[in-house]
Amino acid sequence: MEMPEIGKIYLIFEVLQRHAQFGITNKELSDELNLPPSTCCRILSSLRKYDFVYKRSGDSRYFLGFAHLRFAQSILATNNEAAICRPYLDKLYSDLGETVFYAKYNGSYCVVIDVRGAINTRIAVGLGELMPLHSSAAGKAVLAFIPEYERLKLYKKLQFDRYTDHTTVDIKELERQLEEIQKNHISYNHAEYHEGINAVAAPVFNRYGTVVGSLAIVGTSASLNDVKMKEKGQYLLTAARKISEQLIRVEIPV
Repeated sequence: MEMPEIGKIYLIFEVLQRHAQFGITNKELSDELNLPPSTCCRILSSLRKYDFVYKRSGDSRYFLGFAHLRFAQSILATNNEAAICRPYLDKLYSDLGETVFYAKYNGSYCVVIDVRGAINTRIAVGLGELMPLHSSAAGKAVLAFIPEYERLKLYKKLQFDRYTDHTTVDIKELERQLEEIQKNHISYNHAEYHEGINAVAAPVFNRYGTVVGSLAIVGTSASLNDVKMKEKGQYLLTAARKISEQLIRVEIPV
C-alpha cells in the first residue's frame, strides 16, 4: 500500500529537521527515505512555494523554511503551559547548568515546546522533538499518571522501539517502573533513549488534576549520573509542582 502524500511530507520535514545545520540534497533525501527522486523533487517544489522549504542556490541543498515559525509562534503564544514554564526553565538552567525542557503530552508522545541549554554532544534537544512515552524520562513521567484504562489502550497502538540496549520494551517491567514514578513523582532515564544520555523528569498537571506534560533535565551520563539525577530531580520536582499550582489558577477560557 502506497504511503499517503501527507505521510511523505511529514517524513520530509523530519529529515530536514535532522539535517537543519547543513541541509540535504534531493538525491540524499530520496536515498534516506527510499522514495523516487522525482517524488521528492515534486513535493519539495510545492513546499517551496509556501516557504515551508528553502533551497540554497549555491549548492541546491534544502532546509526548513520560515513558514514553520508562524505556526510555532502561534502555538506558543496561546499555550498557558509554555508561558508559565518559561521563568522556571530559565532558573533551572541558571541554577543547575544542565539542559532543561518542557514537553507537552499530545496523546501519543511528549512534544518539546520550550528548552534551555544544549548538551555538548551530538545529541541536542530541539523544539518540536518527540519524546517516546516508554523510553524517555519526559514520556514516562506522563505515562505514569495517565489513567490505567487509557494507558492500556495506548499500549495497543504504541510502538515499543528499542533505541538502546537499556530501553524498556516489556510492558510488565514498564508498569513496575511506572508504579515507582507514581509514588515519587520522579522519572529517570538511564541511557534508554540515547546512548550515554541520562534524564530525569517530573509531571505537570492542570486544574483538573490531569497530567498535561513534564519538566525534564537531560545531560550526559557523566555530568548527570545517578547521584546528580536524584539531587537535581528534587529541584525539578519543586518547579513542576509550582507550575501545576499556577495552571490550577488559570481561568477557563469562555
